[in-house]
This record gives sequence, structure tokens and C-alpha cells, in this order.
Amino acid sequence: MLSYILKRLAIAIPTLLVLIVISFLLMHSAPGGPFTSERELPPQVLANLNAKYGLDDPLWKQIGSYVWGIVSDFDFGPSFVYKDRSVNEIIAQGFPITLTYGLLSFAVAVIVGVSLGVAAAVRHNSALDYAAVGVSIGAQVLPNFVMAPILVLVFTLWLGWLPGGGWQGPEYWIMPVIALSTSFMASIARITRSSMLEVLTSNHIRTARAKGLPERRVILRHALKPAMLPVISYLGPAFVAMITGSVVVDIYFSTGGIGKAFVDSALNRDYAVMMGVTILVGALTIFFNLVVDILYGWIDPKIRY
Repeated sequence: MLSYILKRLAIAIPTLLVLIVISFLLMHSAPGGPFTSERELPPQVLANLNAKYGLDDPLWKQIGSYVWGIVSDFDFGPSFVYKDRSVNEIIAQGFPITLTYGLLSFAVAVIVGVSLGVAAAVRHNSALDYAAVGVSIGAQVLPNFVMAPILVLVFTLWLGWLPGGGWQGPEYWIMPVIALSTSFMASIARITRSSMLEVLTSNHIRTARAKGLPERRVILRHALKPAMLPVISYLGPAFVAMITGSVVVDIYFSTGGIGKAFVDSALNRDYAVMMGVTILVGALTIFFNLVVDILYGWIDPKIRY
């Protein structure tokens, strides 16, 4: 297992470096520049700004300096818009908020989705199965950009139960978590149900039942782990999608997360912040894919690396 992890890291690190270079080239090939505006700056002022941020250097030198700053000091450079703040500070301010409701949404989606899927499979073709499938289908067609305004309309404007925005306490977490987790919960429930139905018809389950084991033990000890393999495959990309999908949540609920910083940086041509967030998401994607592979080996002993 350790040798496999080292091999994956040997692949992941060059992949991340390629992502950094490509992101840098795409950002700097965009029309205009970070200091382009409707009102043109005087040539001398523009030249001074380009010199301050190293934008007048050859492209290869800019890329080398940027990559070296990340590798040596984990420094994403200064923001082009907020003169007194670095990209690291902007990410450090917004990412803990995004990570908080991302983890909460992930936990809710997994717990509720797996529970619904298992219950539907165990009670196949029953009223519970039909209800679970109906809930999953209904939740699937309600992505976060649909759920968010509905939640604000119902629970804030109509009922007045929950605050419509901000990030000052647990009561502010409820609607962002619901909006972000609903569609993922539905997908997890569907995958769990179909996988569990397949496992419940396998030979080792029939053998366990023939031995007279309690049904609860058959489900939890013998069926659940192999049924989780397709779910685990979905969870890695799903978690990263919850982090990147936080843009809508940040906009609607004014949480102050990293999604808002990414949108603002795109509108303000703050390329440094855009690249920092892009690289962060890429690193998370690589990391959680590695975690999924490790979990595969733990769940299924037949898998060896």
C-alpha cells in the first residue's frame, strides 16, 4: 500500500505542476490584463504596475517565479486588486468557511443518502422503497442554485425561522448545508440502492442467510461493505464538487466563503486569486482520488496494490 501511495504521489505532483502552468498560461492569455479598465491608465502608471508585479518579465520567467514561489514557500503571490492582501490571506479567510459547510454537507449527504438507499433495497418494491426513490428523484432535480432561493423564500421571508445570510453561528449553517447536500444525497441514495440490490442477490449473502444469521447482521456485516464500492467511487469527486459548488451558496447566503472570492476575482480580473483557487481545487481533486483508492483496498480485501 505504501509503495502504491508513493507511486500515485510521483504521478500527482507532476500533474499538479502541469495544472499550475496551464492555469497560468490561460489566465495570462485572456484578453486585456489585470489592470485593464474602462478608463485607461496613463502609460507610465501601467508600466510601474507591471514592473511591480513582474508582468513585464518574459513569460517563461513569470511562470518559473510563480511555480518556485508555490513549491518553496507555498506562496500564491499578491492580489492584483487588494493591494494590502496576498492570495494566501484571501484563501485562508474564505476556505475554512467553505470547508466547514462542505464537510457538513458531505456528512449529511452520505448519512441520509446511504440510509435511504439501504432502506429502499432491503424493503424492495415496498411503500418505503417507492417513497425513497421518489424522494431521491425529487431531490435530484433540485440543484443548489434552485434550492437556495427556495429555502430563503420559505424559511426566511415567509416563516422567519432562519437568517437569510451571514456566518455568525450554527443557525446560519442550516440552509447552506441543505442547499448544497440535497442533489448529492439523491445520487448517493440511488447508487447505494442499486448496488445493495445487486449484493443482496449474491452467493455469499444467500450463504449467510442459510446459516441462520440475523438479517440485521447480514445487512451490516456482509452486504454493506461490498455495496459501498460504487458509492466510494462517487464520494471523492462529489466532495470536491461540493467545495467548487459553493459559489452559488456563497452568493445566495453571503457566507464569505471561497466561492465568493473566486467570482469577485473573475469580475475584477484578479488573476492571482483565480489561479490560487483553481490550484487549490486541483490539489483537492488529486488528494481525494488518492483517498478513494486507499478506501477501495480497505473495503475490498481482494484489491491489492
